[in-house]
Amino acid sequence: MDKRIVFISLLILGFALRNFGQTVYAPFMYCAQDAGTNGNINLTWGDPTNNTCGAFVQYNIFASSNGPTGPYTQVATITTQATTTYTLNGLVTNTHLYWYFYMTCTYNCPGGTVLSSDTINNISPTTPQIISVTVTPNNQSIITFQSSPSEQTTSYILYYFLPNGSALPWDTIYGRNNTVVTDTSTLSNRNPSNFSQVFTVAAVDSCGDISSYSTSPQNTILATAANTECQRQVNITWNKYKNWPQGVEQYEVWVSRNGGPFVEDGSTDSSILNYAYTNFNTGDTLQIYILALSAADTNIVSSSNLIHLKAIIVQPPGLTNVTVNAANQIYMTWTVDTIAQLIYYEILQSVTDSINYLPAEQLNVPSPLQHFEIYGDSLGVYPQNNPYYYEIDAYDSCQNQYISGFAETICLKGDLYDYYVAQLTWNNFELANATVAYYNLYRDFGNGFQLLRTFQPGINQYFDSLQAFLNDKGTFCYYTEAVYYINLPSPSGYHDTLTSTSNQVCIVHRPVIYVPNAFAPGGGVPENTTFKPTIIYGSPSGYSLIIFNRWGAKIFESNNPQIGWDGTTNGKEVEMGGYAYLIDFTADDGTAIERKGMVILVR
Repeated sequence: MDKRIVFISLLILGFALRNFGQTVYAPFMYCAQDAGTNGNINLTWGDPTNNTCGAFVQYNIFASSNGPTGPYTQVATITTQATTTYTLNGLVTNTHLYWYFYMTCTYNCPGGTVLSSDTINNISPTTPQIISVTVTPNNQSIITFQSSPSEQTTSYILYYFLPNGSALPWDTIYGRNNTVVTDTSTLSNRNPSNFSQVFTVAAVDSCGDISSYSTSPQNTILATAANTECQRQVNITWNKYKNWPQGVEQYEVWVSRNGGPFVEDGSTDSSILNYAYTNFNTGDTLQIYILALSAADTNIVSSSNLIHLKAIIVQPPGLTNVTVNAANQIYMTWTVDTIAQLIYYEILQSVTDSINYLPAEQLNVPSPLQHFEIYGDSLGVYPQNNPYYYEIDAYDSCQNQYISGFAETICLKGDLYDYYVAQLTWNNFELANATVAYYNLYRDFGNGFQLLRTFQPGINQYFDSLQAFLNDKGTFCYYTEAVYYINLPSPSGYHDTLTSTSNQVCIVHRPVIYVPNAFAPGGGVPENTTFKPTIIYGSPSGYSLIIFNRWGAKIFESNNPQIGWDGTTNGKEVEMGGYAYLIDFTADDGTAIERKGMVILVR
C-alpha cells in the first residue's frame, strides 16, 4: 500500500476523532414578530461565538403552526454567518395565526453534537395574572404574579392602578421567572399603612412588545383600629380585598399582645369588614393585622398593614385614701382617668359591709377633669361608733358605670378596763390596691398627741397603763393611724405611702377617792393634822365637804378640795370622838360622786 494513502487515511481519522464529542451551539433567538403585512414574520437572533470545531456552513430555521411540540419543518437556510435577521413570508393566515420557531447551526464539524435554540413564537406577550398583593410586617407591599406563558418574555412592568382606570408605571423587573416584587418606596402616599395600594402588571418580550396590563388589579388591605369612647373594646375596620378569581373565603384577625406570638382572635366572612376586639387588659401593647384567604385556594393569602396600638380602657376611680379627722368627719380622695367623658360621681356608703351600699351623695364632675378628687362626708356620720365603707361610682356620657374598689375606715374604741388601765381596740384598715405596713397608736393626756406605740398588722388591741399619770387630769384621748402602701394598676400606676387615721376616743377616768378614817390635829404627822379626801384624777366641780357632830349639827363646810377640817368649829377645838362627814362633787364626765361616813378625831 502506498504510504501516502495510509498517511491521508490516518489524517482524516485523526480529524474525525478530534471533532468527536465537540458541541455545535445554536443561535440565540431574540424575537419572532409579525411584520404587519402579507402574513410575514420577522425573526431576530444572535450568532453563537463559541463554535470552534469547524467552519460555519449555515443557519437552519424550523417552524411549526401546531404548537410548541411540533412537528417542525425546516423553512429556511441562511448561509451567511453575519446575518441575524430574516423574514419568513406569508406564514400568518386565518388558520395559522401562531407560529413556533427554533434554529440550529451547521458547522464543518463531523461527529459534533448539534444543539437547538430555545423555542419562540410570534404571540404577543400575555398579560400576567396577579396571585396576591400583601403587606410585610414592616409595612412594604409585596406583589406576586404568575410568570408569563410567552417564552420570549424578558421583563415585567409594575403599575399603580389609578382610580380613573389608568395605570402609572413605577418599576421594571427583569427575568421571566422573577415574579415577586417588593415596593420599597418611602413616600408616604405609597405607604400601605396610610393608603390601600392598588397594583397591576404587564409583560415585555424580547421584541419590545408590551402586553396590556390587567384591568382587574388587586389591592392591599388597609386596616385601622381605635378605642371607642363608649365601648370597652378595640374596633378594627378594613377595606375589601378585590379581584381574586373566586373572591375572599374569609378574613382573619391576628393579634399579638405585649410582644407575644400572633394568635388568631376570630374571623369574619367576606362581607364583613369590621371586628370588635375585647381580649385585652388596659395598657396592653397590641399588634394587629387582617389576613384575607382566597376562596379559590386558602393557601393564597393577603396580609394587611400591621397596626400598633396601646389598648386603653377607661379606668374606674381609684380610691387612694379614706380617713377621719379630729372633728369626726370622713374625707376620701381618689384618682380620675382624665380620658373619660365623665358627667358625675356617686358616693356609696355602708355601715355594715362592703356589699350593701346606699347612695350618700351625687357630685358633678369638674371640667376639665382633675387627676385627683376629694370629698368630705360630715352629715350624719359617726365614725366613733362603727367603721364606714365607701365606694365611688363614676358615670360617663354614655351611661357607662366605672366602679372603684372599696375602703373601710378605722373605728377606734376605748374603755376603762380596770383602775388605771385603758383598753383600746380597732378594726383593720381596708383599701383596694393597698397594703398596711403598720399601725401607730397616739395618746394625749393634756399635752398634745404623742406616739404611744407601733403595731404590726393583725394586732388590734392594746391595754394602756395609766399609773404614771395619777397626778394629771383623768382624761386620756387616743387615735390610731394606718401607714400603708398603695399601688394602683396601669395605666394610672399611682403609687405612694399614705396614712389613714381613725376617730379620736377619750377615756375619762372617774376620780378615785381615798378618805382617812381618823386624823390627829396638832399631832406629829403633818399629813394627818387635817381631815380631807385625796382625789386622784379629774377636776371636781361643785365640791362640798360637810362635818356633822353627834347630834347632826353642821360644824364645818369646805368647797375647796384643798382645804380640809382641822378639828375646830368657830375657832374652838372640838373634843375627841367620831364625827360624820358628807363629801359630794361632780366628776369630769358629769357623774355625781358622793361619799359619807365617820372619821375619828384623836388628840
